[in-house]
Parts: sequence; C-alpha cells; structure tokens
Amino acid sequence: MSRHRRALPLLAALALPGLLTGCVVLAAAGTGSGIGYVVTEDRTLKENATDIILCTQAIQLWTKFNTQLNDRLNCHAYQGRMLVTGRVPAEDWRDNAIRIAWQVPNVKEVYDEVTIGPDQGIVAGATDVYAAQRLKAVLLTTDGVYSNDYIITVENGILYILGSARSEPERQAVINQARNTPDVKRVVAYIRIRANSSAPDNSGAAAPEPPAEPALAPGDTAPNAPTPRGEIEVTPLQ
Repeated sequence: MSRHRRALPLLAALALPGLLTGCVVLAAAGTGSGIGYVVTEDRTLKENATDIILCTQAIQLWTKFNTQLNDRLNCHAYQGRMLVTGRVPAEDWRDNAIRIAWQVPNVKEVYDEVTIGPDQGIVAGATDVYAAQRLKAVLLTTDGVYSNDYIITVENGILYILGSARSEPERQAVINQARNTPDVKRVVAYIRIRANSSAPDNSGAAAPEPPAEPALAPGDTAPNAPTPRGEIEVTPLQ
C-alpha cells in the first residue's frame, strides 16, 4: 500500500507534527472540558484550530476531485499559510492540486512544493521521517529558538520548514540546524519574521493615536507581504 493512501489517517497525522512543532492542544485530565495550550507558540488557539480546518477542507476537496490525487499529497498549515507537498505522476495533477488548495476558505497563501515522479518507497519514507524527528529534537534544545513555532517535514530528502521566527538570528539558527541534519539534501524554508508589536512605555502620558500600520523592526515581515521562500542545497557532512 502506498504511504500516501490515507484520508482519516492523514487527519491524525496533522495532529502528530503539532505535538512536536507547535500544534499542541491538551485536554485537561479528568474532565475533558478544560484545555491546556502551549503559551510559547506564536499561533493563538483559534489560529491553531483554523489551520487544522484548512488542511481538512483541502483533503476533502482533493478527494472529491480525484481520490488518487489526495492519496499522493500532504498538507501542512501555519497561521493560514498552506504548504502542499507530495509526488504526483503528471504536471496537470500538480496544477489541479494547487488550484484546489487556493479554493479553501480563509487560506492566505499556498506554497507549491509538489514534485513530479513515482512514489519514493517505504525505505526512503522511513529515512525522511527519522530526519524530521531528529531536527525537531535538536530545535527543542537550541538556544533562542521557539521550536513550537515551526512545522518540520521531510520528503525525498528535502526538508521543509513552515513557521515564524521572532528575529532574523532565530530564523538563521533554525536553518543552520536544518542544513546539518543527516540524510537531508536540500532545505526549503517558509519562515516569516514576526512583526515587532512592542510599543514604547508612555506611562503618565496621553495615549497617542495608533499608527496606520505597526512599525516594523529590521528584518520583520510586513503583515500582507508574501512569505519569502528560502532554499539551500546541503553539502553532506564529512
């Protein structure tokens, strides 16, 4: 069976990367009515739920259009931005997949990382999963990195990063760790630098008129600007 043959299993898989990279929602013990949330994550609880819904809707649309198309695709979303990966047999399959992804309500951006070719096989797939888990573990202990703010996935030796950084040094730290991950031949990063929302202390003074747009610190990504795509070819470690 192809590793992409899943519909409901993929929904479960959406939660698993979140447990390690930022989509963390835990039911309180005993009642099931309380919710605990990881406060270090850049996403709000509402954004987190919306991202899961985005991919759920994309999966439903792909399935309705062509079940084989859905079997070959993977969806990841962060703050309304959708990363589509996978391998399809022809270019028109990819074009239809991305066109359909843009039809999902409330999606802000769609990143097309779908490749053309046959399925990679079970062994290569296992290697990819292991590489992704290694990087997730490393980021947990990397100084200055909020690991909950990143979704990490590896396919065909290409490591994809989706998320937001609090500064350019944090973004560089994540990319540097990614490029040193074993069994990775390329790193593709969609990392926004979160706009600086801090304001000066005006205690005792009249509240100033809010600016038309929030001031951006050097390196910040403007709210409506496209997310930059970074790609690095990885030289194998000797």
